[in-house]
Amino acid sequence: MTDSMNKNKTVILYLLISLALTNCNKDSSPSPDSSQSMNMNTVDADMMVPTEDMNSSMMTEDTSDAGSENMTDRCETPIDLCDGTFEGPPPLNEHSGTYVEDHNMLVIFGGNTSVPENCGYPAYTGETVTWLYYDGVLPLDCGPWVRIEGAGPPGRARHSATYGEGSVWIFGGRVRAGTSGPYQIFNDLWRFDVESRVWSQVTPSNQPPPSRYNSGLVYDPSTRSLWTFGGNVSGSSLNPDAANDLWRFDIEAGTWSQIETSINLRDRMWHNMIFDTNRNRVVVFGGADETAYFDDAVYFNDLIWYDVANGTWGRAERETAPDGRFWSQMIYRQADDTYMVFGGHDDQLLGNRNDIWSFSPTKGFWTQLESEDTYNRPANGFCDFPSDFTNVVRDIPERRNAHSFSWSQSCDHGVIFGGKTDCGAVNDVWRYEPDQGWINRELASAGESCRRWRSNPDNCSNLCF
Repeated sequence: MTDSMNKNKTVILYLLISLALTNCNKDSSPSPDSSQSMNMNTVDADMMVPTEDMNSSMMTEDTSDAGSENMTDRCETPIDLCDGTFEGPPPLNEHSGTYVEDHNMLVIFGGNTSVPENCGYPAYTGETVTWLYYDGVLPLDCGPWVRIEGAGPPGRARHSATYGEGSVWIFGGRVRAGTSGPYQIFNDLWRFDVESRVWSQVTPSNQPPPSRYNSGLVYDPSTRSLWTFGGNVSGSSLNPDAANDLWRFDIEAGTWSQIETSINLRDRMWHNMIFDTNRNRVVVFGGADETAYFDDAVYFNDLIWYDVANGTWGRAERETAPDGRFWSQMIYRQADDTYMVFGGHDDQLLGNRNDIWSFSPTKGFWTQLESEDTYNRPANGFCDFPSDFTNVVRDIPERRNAHSFSWSQSCDHGVIFGGKTDCGAVNDVWRYEPDQGWINRELASAGESCRRWRSNPDNCSNLCF
């Protein structure tokens, strides 16, 4: 926990420890056992990673927005073949989680498993494992998780990911060995073929964007392109450098191009990006710039977009908008033509959030959809927060940032996995049904606040234990 959650807001320590874990205590608290223990089912991609020449190969047809009866049936009918187990990832944050419509499956890659202990500096991890999470109805003897190991991208966290043309694409990210020193940052592009379950590096025919992390990546079916915007282009924790450049990768040509703009855009990192397929827009929400490392940090709550067809930027009015925040997650819901935002870290009293908001691009206003935890009383001292720091709303996800939130357009529900919390990191899975609210699909093994997981909250001695 950092003092960014109270009026003193000592943000710099929070960001330097792991740039997002908002509790310095070691989370040794017990938590409900989320699953039956089984041997891990591992799929080994036992082959060399091919380097793909994008100029000489065509991609498969994209089916990410298919809305057929067959897709609807898949939401309710058990799959015929399941290779999943009941044992899933450890508590994980700074990963990517991308929904694959064709398979009703979440693809999780990379991330960070380290958690600050007693306000110390943990060794940073950059995971190399790919996890598949079956979101559909499963046979009783089949678990939802598949672990894939083998040749693939170098380990990393804070990369960006999207789905299109039968593949999950990732770009950028960072990794560091040990607890100090500069990070290695990436500007490579990879794709994961969901049918073959094989990673391949995509080598462009020209110069890619500068290396970066905490940016965004979206797929544009109208132009068969990937778009990325902003991010941190510095490998130094002490000297961040937020960018405001927009880049397009032409999948067929295999080339990157920077899109020039005549307006002054904020430098931005930790923001959200989606592609609005109804309007052909690259949409950006929230984030922060370099001031996030200082006590007077102000996080963004603006919603801006780039119109692909006419090459212009637009901005939404900010009346009734969510509080400014970084590292939230946003999705586009096609069924009612809205953008939805969950969680993130604010610059107010709470810090981590578990609110969910909806924005209507047609009507131009924001609406909060569900109840959330609210601030109750301040810290007792540094790294010492009371068990009733917040008024906890039970049966909703823990407050978090650096999680994944993706949407099934055909089944019309969202899936949240992992993230950083006040008490470490989590590995829970939640489904958001617009007509039902939150449904906990996989329990967290660690990382939740004491008053959320303990059946008798009077036994909590502080926020986490």
